[in-house]
Amino acid sequence: MESEISVLRRLATIILLSAACGISPASGSAQEQPAKPAQEEPAQMQLRRGVKSREYQGKNVEGEERVVRLRDTLWRILIQERGLSGKRFNRYVILITALNPNLKKPDVLQVGDTLFIPVQADEILGLKAAVESAEKAAAAKPAPEAVAANSYQVKPGDQLYQILREQLGIKGKANLHKAVEQLKALNPAKKNWDTLLVGETIRLPRAAGAAAQAVALPKPTEETARSVGLDYGQKITVQENLDLLASVMKVLGQDTTREGEEVVPLREGTVHIDRSSYPIIQGPKQGQRAVLDMQSKITPALRTKLEGEGSGLPVVSVKKGASLHDAVTGLLSKLGFQSLPSNQPVVIQDGGVAVQIKGEWMMMPPDESATMPQVLVVSLTDSPGQTPDYLRDYLSLKGMNFKEILLPSATSLAPPTPPAGAAKTAPLKIENWPADKTALVDAFLAEYGINFSGAGYFPVVLRDGIRMDAKVDRVFEYGGKRVVVSFKPFGEEVRTALQQGGSVRVVELDLSSMSSRELIARLLASVGESAAYREQRFQANERAAKDKLTLGVPGFYVAQKSLLLTDRQIPKELERFFAEKNLRVVRFQ
Repeated sequence: MESEISVLRRLATIILLSAACGISPASGSAQEQPAKPAQEEPAQMQLRRGVKSREYQGKNVEGEERVVRLRDTLWRILIQERGLSGKRFNRYVILITALNPNLKKPDVLQVGDTLFIPVQADEILGLKAAVESAEKAAAAKPAPEAVAANSYQVKPGDQLYQILREQLGIKGKANLHKAVEQLKALNPAKKNWDTLLVGETIRLPRAAGAAAQAVALPKPTEETARSVGLDYGQKITVQENLDLLASVMKVLGQDTTREGEEVVPLREGTVHIDRSSYPIIQGPKQGQRAVLDMQSKITPALRTKLEGEGSGLPVVSVKKGASLHDAVTGLLSKLGFQSLPSNQPVVIQDGGVAVQIKGEWMMMPPDESATMPQVLVVSLTDSPGQTPDYLRDYLSLKGMNFKEILLPSATSLAPPTPPAGAAKTAPLKIENWPADKTALVDAFLAEYGINFSGAGYFPVVLRDGIRMDAKVDRVFEYGGKRVVVSFKPFGEEVRTALQQGGSVRVVELDLSSMSSRELIARLLASVGESAAYREQRFQANERAAKDKLTLGVPGFYVAQKSLLLTDRQIPKELERFFAEKNLRVVRFQ
């Protein structure tokens, strides 16, 4: 009964945290196009409902009823939450539509509606066997040949093909495709190549003229040696890093004592524990302590007595070679901390910005007297001052206590002091494009420095002896071609005649039916930009581990212009972040 009460208390605390702070676990790269919310709503945690069934093609299908929440889309529910394959998304949509006959527009979900989501979607569609076969084939596939590689850190404005051309001198589509395959083989941990995060490090294949034989990894340079990943604590042993363990416990309010004796009274007598061999970790509360059994020498019988009600000294046993990460996690559990999954980031959704944070350890403290639940995030670093103070303050206001611990070997790597009178980052001035779609088109053309003529008539030959003055709304020169823009669709005959000869490009914009987002997407395509509307993620610390602290904003990112076009509101506290990234932010409605 006592353990059940403890579990329920912890679950209630997590739900309270979600409701109070707007904090939720991240679910991967978001590429959906959610409906623009009128008002942001804090994230909530829902308990799983009972299994229900519906009929599909004469068979009963088991599933769950899912209530649509703010910003939900089928992509988010099926691909991100349920982990289904994005490549088969269209087939899933057909299935969901068949199981939910009241769903008229699958691309626009209504908040509060209930969806029936099948439990085994692949099995229903006859895809399960094919998926398992593909997974087995992938597992049996021999590892790709080792390729000589160099490290490269992504900079603002970088694009994948641009990096390959400039860094490796690769030309031609065939060579570029081959280089991309080598790139993916060298970076198996990176799954999404549609987006490059500023500051992340990728391994590039050597230039085409380099030797193709397998080579050993390069010796660590000052740059590569300073790269501390979020799994650094799992790669080092606790026995050789007790000082680092003490630093981790200190930022969590716990003292580590390695001197003198710990006296523990038992019914049979008094036990004297040498703290130099068995460190004692003690918190501010009376009796909140634990002993670290460095080589698992404490017998099970003695351990039971030490942990008994009379003494209450929890024992954390670590075997020889155990990692620092596991030792700290074990201590946190014994001291009453509620650990969160370290492989999943925590996301704060504030207006139109999603702040995503990960650490080596993430937990909730045992202090139940706090008026607002807190999440503690602890990360190891070898470069001090990576996270700006204003971001730390912002996280603190949102219930996130972010701690960075400097590795002992990096204490001499403090960043240089900026010279007196150094210029400060100018505040970000978010530009606003007009809501009127005609004016929005003109604002876009002005952004690209395009001089255009207004509404008029454009001569076009329909056939021999028949000429027509076609009504157009904008005409300009771009990329060596004349571009004609119409705010209403042309007929097929007129469109074909206009484009005949290849000297004229036709852009049809149905302003009466297109959203501003669709309109900008078409305009970007008309000037040769490949930017797509998705969640654009920017890394806070360019030299920190990937995904340690990133900010995401849905919108179009034009790398060549360092331009972010978004229809979301950016909180005032975070505007400075984008200014420091030298990003121009333009908001459309």
